[in-house]
Amino acid sequence: MQKRQWTVVAALAVMATQTACYNTRIVTRAPPEGPAYTDRQWFTIGGLANLSQPAGQYCQDGVSWAESKLSGTDWLITVGLTVAGGIAGTLACANTGDALAQTGCGTMGAALLPFLLSSRTVEFTCAAAPVSDRPAYMPPPSNNMVPAPAPAPVQ
Repeated sequence: MQKRQWTVVAALAVMATQTACYNTRIVTRAPPEGPAYTDRQWFTIGGLANLSQPAGQYCQDGVSWAESKLSGTDWLITVGLTVAGGIAGTLACANTGDALAQTGCGTMGAALLPFLLSSRTVEFTCAAAPVSDRPAYMPPPSNNMVPAPAPAPVQ
């Protein structure tokens, strides 16, 4: 029983440390237009492969800002996947009759399922249409232009 308690404590500690570590915010020079949207992104293989479409793909002029984070809902999804993986792993080794093997299979299932499927919350705002023909990702024009050549003297 002692080993099982330490496994649960270790799993909870790892999950608790993941809630604030992966918060990414990207801001562009484009002014925002419209409300902020929230989208859920799905990943597999520990986040290496994307399973969902990119957030803000329907924004005509790009994204003004985007923030990716592990929200409370994502944490609950991970807890649910961990519990489901643990149950599935335990049931997979249920016919062995060995309690140690069942515990090992349950632990592997609890670790494997959240590794194979994970989610992130993305909040973003669409960018306003550019005022000129200049794309939004380019810096605004400056007054540091080369002066025009002086007109030729009239004779």
